[in-house]
Amino acid sequence: MKTYENFKESYQIKLNEQQEKALVQIKGQSLLLAVPGSGKTTVIICRIAYMLRVEKIDPGEILTLTFSRMGARDLKQRYQKMFGESEAEALHFSTIHSFSLAVIRHYERSYRRRAHTVLANTTPVIRELYLHLFKEHPGEIELGEICQRIGFCKNMMLTDDEIKLLPTMEVDFPKIYEAYETHKLKQQLMDFDDILKYAWGLLKKYPQMLTFFQDKYKYIHLDEAQDTSKIQFKIIELLTGKTGNLFMVGDEDQSIYGFRGAFPESLLAFKETWPQGEVLLMETNYRSTKEIVEKANAFIKLNHERYKKEMSTPNGSGVPITREWVKSSEAQYQLIIEAIKREGKEIAVLYRNNESAIPLVDLLDGENIAYHIKEHSPQFFTHFLIKDIQLFYQFACDPGNMNVFTQVYYKMDAAISRETINQMTRQVKTGENVFDALIKISGERAWQIKKLKELKAGFKRLKSAGPQKGIPMILDDLGYRSYLNFRISSGQSEENIEQKLSVLRILGGRVPNFPEFFEKLEVLEEKLREPQTRKNKIPRVTLSTLHSSKGLEFEKVFIIDATQGQIPNVSNDPEDEKAYAEEVRLFYVGATRAKKELIFICVKHREKDIKPSPFITYLIDGLPKKQSKPGKTAAKPRSKESFGNQSVKWQDYHTGRPDELNVDLTSYQEGTTIFHQRFGEGTIIERTGAIASIHFETAGEKKMNLAVCLENGVIK
Repeated sequence: MKTYENFKESYQIKLNEQQEKALVQIKGQSLLLAVPGSGKTTVIICRIAYMLRVEKIDPGEILTLTFSRMGARDLKQRYQKMFGESEAEALHFSTIHSFSLAVIRHYERSYRRRAHTVLANTTPVIRELYLHLFKEHPGEIELGEICQRIGFCKNMMLTDDEIKLLPTMEVDFPKIYEAYETHKLKQQLMDFDDILKYAWGLLKKYPQMLTFFQDKYKYIHLDEAQDTSKIQFKIIELLTGKTGNLFMVGDEDQSIYGFRGAFPESLLAFKETWPQGEVLLMETNYRSTKEIVEKANAFIKLNHERYKKEMSTPNGSGVPITREWVKSSEAQYQLIIEAIKREGKEIAVLYRNNESAIPLVDLLDGENIAYHIKEHSPQFFTHFLIKDIQLFYQFACDPGNMNVFTQVYYKMDAAISRETINQMTRQVKTGENVFDALIKISGERAWQIKKLKELKAGFKRLKSAGPQKGIPMILDDLGYRSYLNFRISSGQSEENIEQKLSVLRILGGRVPNFPEFFEKLEVLEEKLREPQTRKNKIPRVTLSTLHSSKGLEFEKVFIIDATQGQIPNVSNDPEDEKAYAEEVRLFYVGATRAKKELIFICVKHREKDIKPSPFITYLIDGLPKKQSKPGKTAAKPRSKESFGNQSVKWQDYHTGRPDELNVDLTSYQEGTTIFHQRFGEGTIIERTGAIASIHFETAGEKKMNLAVCLENGVIK
């Protein structure tokens, strides 16, 4: 085949002017910025075929890299479908991790040395190290957060000093990270992301190895460039050099994986890295209606760090983007069920967090509607909230169960010390109500006796309550909300806890009692552990997080739980323009999944007066007039000193203050070492009145009321 025209005619390829320019530009370095629905995969596939059939390039010289195994597999399958299976087999479609592992294996063969063994699963190692360091078992969610942050550190190539500056977690992350790295070094192991660093180091250290791979792969394609991490870009930069042939395809407006190390800054710095390179555009969206495209194109300009692009479409206008108001969180799910029953359209329900899907899955199963969930994580069911609610109810049913009581006593906001628990264990009679025993040994502390009597009565009411009323009782009457405040002050996300409580309330409203509630949770956990389409049924609806929806498209899209605090996520610093920009991009990605209809479901009366995301208004009605500091437009984070419209009252460990206490604190100054019955040895770093900030080796910094703690024997 001699010319592009012959090639185009033979395969009936129809491309626009921007697509054709990208396809035939083979030499040098190019960055192709492709808006949603612009046909980037078609261009990559046709470009490779053009290189083989017109430019007569050896298929072995072409390396096509992408972000995920699924992406590499999809590219290969698309090529097979258009140009034949035999030709596809001669091409190399790979993830950057797989390529990096090939570099390491080449090093082993060439230099007859053995590289470190690949650690297939990091979770068991982290679990054991956590137990060794902190003397307690980590939760599954906490383990996931630690593993995710370890990957982030490696992909962003952070130094030890930079790691120490990361936002604090409930666990001492630098401590466990150091222990993890030391363990791997001793055992000669490398994890999934170490493979990248190892390969990069080898290519830098051995010029002859780098030359080998540069000669082998003279043409490099990089798909989904906006998802590529800093270390991955460094590998690409080495392979290409300043004069190699590189074709990068991506869209900085769709970079949404910053939490795992995506580095869109490399796209923005493309001309600095390759001064002779050219930035190309594909601005035509063939997916969505004019209404959706024009609104999304205007909205993404809220993100300032971007190339100038103007997305357009040849499609018709379609229906307007709408806000559908409902009276409650439960009502939003009922609305979706009715829409699925009524319409035969390709429907998707998108949300920020996985737990938003759980109440909907419950209803879909009840209605026998087939569904597909994309990459659901069942960690919701292992969250400490659910375990704690189960324990509270279990104790309500058996108030003499000392074993259960020892697991919840410090979560009741009753200033019960460990020493008191030890004393009770020796004295409490079989079958005796634990609160009766506590009252007997409380001495002259009238305020505590009153509190214990209130708790006894509260647990009695909880025993006969259904979950819809019982969960608020646990939070407010039994003091659990104060414990949640404590967890929030230690690094837990308030918004995530609120979201989980909302889901529990919705599910609790569908059953009459706690036993059925816990049974429902078990059934849902089992269903969501294998989130697949029911056999012999075509799914009528797809459920997906906004993150997992990238690359997908649907006729009709519902976006639910898009509220202040979730989008933009206010756990991020509102002054952090980088974090805010990623929130803008995530919302943009969700909106551009819709081909014909885009509907936001907004709840009128939520707990705590949570409002719909301001991004919905910006998309539908236009951007705010002043955008000098994008972070300013984000919802202001609520104080971590409040939760559920109550001030923090953590009498055992936190800042509660019974007025009648009169304790001499003159010996407790900055620098004083104390011993806490739960956290061990700590040092006072700051004190104002009775409130002290204390640093513990195992638990980090905690704020406590010294008077309350001393009165109850919590500290010495």
